[in-house]
Amino acid sequence: MDKEKAKRNLESIIDKLHNDTDFSLLKEYKNLFKKDVFFLRRTEVAAWLFMYYDQKETPPVRSAALSQNSTAKKSAMKSQSSASSAKNSHVSNSSGFAEKSQFAKNAADKQPVEINLGEEESKRLFISIGKNRRLFPREVITLIMSKTSTPREDIGMIRILDNYSFVQVRDTKADEIIEALTGHRFRGRTLTVNYAKPKSTEPEEN
Repeated sequence: MDKEKAKRNLESIIDKLHNDTDFSLLKEYKNLFKKDVFFLRRTEVAAWLFMYYDQKETPPVRSAALSQNSTAKKSAMKSQSSASSAKNSHVSNSSGFAEKSQFAKNAADKQPVEINLGEEESKRLFISIGKNRRLFPREVITLIMSKTSTPREDIGMIRILDNYSFVQVRDTKADEIIEALTGHRFRGRTLTVNYAKPKSTEPEEN
């Protein structure tokens, strides 16, 4: 067993779970898994699936990939030295566009695009966890989607404070989210989720 390769594969699986997963489809697989696998065997089955994936997949080594990119860029610069100024300008613009696109993608991974639902069709929920547990908006979205049937478009503005958070959700999904998350253990805390008080009565917190 190549432990370093297995560790990279596990990191890749977790990254795909958070950033590239259809949670509605995942929930169907999850329900089937819970129905057909006895709960005392679920850890063994999950480990077997991970072993099977690890033996089939080989994730790229980031340092090697960076080295190859660096070499490719140096070769490209040498081959372009004799090209016309117009061609050099085109390559430079393309490179700049690619770098900006990558920067935008990285920023989107850390801070998901917010959806502002109308007040007449949404509710604000209180969640008893905040920055002190290293909570980010993308994790609130992932938690709600993984535990309920709520699609991404039904999750609106998210405000995370030190000890608690507020999330705007479609009014038709509010009760389901409260029921599913209340009492759920997350980041070492047992969550309390309920309807938020009016904004005018909320205590100020930095």
